[in-house]
Amino acid sequence: MSPRADSPPFVHHSVPNRSLGNEGRRVFLAAIAVTTMGVAAFAAALGAWPVMPFAGLEVGLVVLAFRVLAAHDGDFEHLEIGAGEVKVDSRCARSVTHVVFNQPWARVVVRERGDRCTLGLAYAGRTVPIGRLMSDEGRRDLARRLRGRIAVTAS
Repeated sequence: MSPRADSPPFVHHSVPNRSLGNEGRRVFLAAIAVTTMGVAAFAAALGAWPVMPFAGLEVGLVVLAFRVLAAHDGDFEHLEIGAGEVKVDSRCARSVTHVVFNQPWARVVVRERGDRCTLGLAYAGRTVPIGRLMSDEGRRDLARRLRGRIAVTAS
């Protein structure tokens, strides 16, 4: 069952949910660093100086985690199903993907393993993952919404 030729295209766009922006991350990191280093300095003043390197390592690892998170701030997935073609644009850190499929030949591949669900678009021997920025239930819902627009294969 294909949508009518004059129907508007199906568009799905997803981005990561970031509740803390760059400025918020800086404030949070400063609060963690001041608290951790303050407690470590107090312990060092009492004679427990070996805690200082571990406190520095802890703050350094939080900085590293925030940098990894910041590298993924621009991530997105954009799926558009139009008249005769399926377009997928995505970005993961610095890797940008743009693929165009022939709509009648494209297949949605849904893999269920227990409570986990993965979703992909298969075409010409290649599978492009979609729904990477969504929860398992969100991927299941997207697969249901794609039924009738693209053939769905479950495994």
